[in-house]
Amino acid sequence: MNDTTDGHEATSPHFEQSVYHALGVRNRVLGILAISGLLTATAWIAYQRQHDTLGNHTDRQLTHQWTVDINQATAEELQLIPGLGPKLIEAILRHRNELGGFQSLDQLADIPGIKAQRVRVLTRYLRLSPTPSQ
Repeated sequence: MNDTTDGHEATSPHFEQSVYHALGVRNRVLGILAISGLLTATAWIAYQRQHDTLGNHTDRQLTHQWTVDINQATAEELQLIPGLGPKLIEAILRHRNELGGFQSLDQLADIPGIKAQRVRVLTRYLRLSPTPSQ
């Protein structure tokens, strides 16, 4: 092997080429790992946002197994029903007070913004207790 003037051995061109190749492979692998980490983080954030789109009470939404009594429900209980926002909830409570209680769930269709199709969907989550006058 050849000595250099500073006391270190000179390296062969093949060795340098191998080192550069190894560094290139290492850098490509690190780049791929970084990109996959970013993709995973992005997917997790998208998943979290998708499941938070229904507001703070998404984990407490009603299923078809549970229902709310339309004549006794508070605004907070009605918020558990998918598809009901604050304006419709206010309208439902106002209409209930005007009627003195619902006699039929079909009366929901009398509220502006609630059509017969929406009533059919809402009845999955609602039940009707007798009003005091019944």
